[in-house]
Order: sequence, then C-alpha cells, then structure tokens
Amino acid sequence: MDDQNQPPKPPGYPEPPNQGPRLRPNERDVRDLKVAQNLVMVASIAGPVSLFVGGVFLATAGLVCAVIALKKLNALSTRLTDVAAPAKRLKRSCIIGIVVCSIALVLNAVSAYLMYPAVLEALESGDYGNLAPGTDLCTTPKGNSTWG
Repeated sequence: MDDQNQPPKPPGYPEPPNQGPRLRPNERDVRDLKVAQNLVMVASIAGPVSLFVGGVFLATAGLVCAVIALKKLNALSTRLTDVAAPAKRLKRSCIIGIVVCSIALVLNAVSAYLMYPAVLEALESGDYGNLAPGTDLCTTPKGNSTWG
C-alpha cells in the first residue's frame, strides 16, 4: 500500500484521462471544507425557519453564511486534492441555500414593511387587538381586571 491507502499498481499502469496525480489535502483544506459544510447547513436551516418565525435577521444571517461558504467552496473546488470532489458536490446545496435565504429575506422584508404602520399604531395607542383581527386575546371585560 502506498501513502494514499491504495493498493500498488502494476508497472506501466496508465493514469485516468484528464486527471493528474491527486494530492493529499492538508489540514487547512479539510478544516475549510468542514467549516463550509457547517455554514451550508446553517443557511439551509435558517432560510425556511425565518419564513415561519418571520425573521429578517435570521434570513440575512443565513444568506451571509451561504455566501461565505460559497467562497470557500469555490476555492476548494479548484485544488487538485481529495477535497475538490466533495466541495463541488456541496456547492449545489450552497446555491440552493442562497436562493432560499434570498427568497425568505425578500418575503420577510415585504411583510415587515406592510406590517410596520399597524405595529406603530398599536404601540402608540396601546391597543394590540387590532394586530390580529378575529382573535380575542382578552376574554374578560375591560373593567373587571385584577389590576383595577
């Protein structure tokens, strides 16, 4: 066995076409691949969750993580090491994460823009019942509260 944990090849064995000798990845490449994988996972989770929670900041954080991961994966996929193939496969998930986080960011920003006047009016008047019409948050009459 050689240093790449592959069985020895007979003399005169041809190399596969369009592939030179593959180098072992160094520790930094492996670490960068692991960091990029974690960032892609964060982006893949943050996008859909921000749609349900309604978080512009969560969608922005997911988008930033996905962009950073894409830069790392682009750098890793050009190397002639064993991390190039997983980096190329992970780029597809990263691009999907960018798209989902971008859509979530736009939808959350539009809904926040549309809800801003109603929230501002509720904060100024103190009447929060207008924010969710049809739901009765207080079942007791206003004059019979515990605090007077």
